[in-house]
Amino acid sequence: MKSPVTQGSIRHQAWGLMCSRQTFCCKEIAQVLNINTHKIVGFTRTLVRNQAIEVVDKRNKYQGTLYRVCIARSALKLPLPMAHRRKDRRVKNGTRSQQVWNTIRIHRTFNVELLQTTTDASLALIHSYLWHLEQSGVIRKQGRFLNPNGYSCVKYILVKDLGRLYPTTQPKGVWDQNSQTFYPFKELNDE
Repeated sequence: MKSPVTQGSIRHQAWGLMCSRQTFCCKEIAQVLNINTHKIVGFTRTLVRNQAIEVVDKRNKYQGTLYRVCIARSALKLPLPMAHRRKDRRVKNGTRSQQVWNTIRIHRTFNVELLQTTTDASLALIHSYLWHLEQSGVIRKQGRFLNPNGYSCVKYILVKDLGRLYPTTQPKGVWDQNSQTFYPFKELNDE
């Protein structure tokens, strides 16, 4: 009876093949193992990041990149931890809003300058997000103060802590992902 092929055993087999050759490309390894090339491509990227293999020749896309092993076969511990595979991801707008929301929840009183220094969000995103939160009654202006450079800044305070997940902006309010509640903009008469 044949044992099931797991991702770990594929990596072990691929690593063994890579170590047994002077140079290799992903397509060759995938053909020998009879698997899709994209499974080997992801593994080789991880190996390059961990400096276990190096690029020898960047050939055209049909021939594939040529690699060689640069550490001893026993030096690499397989399977590689998940943290190494998830490190290089792009930051999406949603996660930038989450960063802003996290800073607001941590500090409770804050200003735009603090949000700029603690997040990857653009100034436009911060201003838009704060405007939506303020109009929905989640935050409130606490007043103005002078920053160390002598410029006047608005200080905000968190009024409603909606929870861990950031409230998403909508055309007429904000949507709380935690409680699945919509907070509409306050009417000008309500203030």
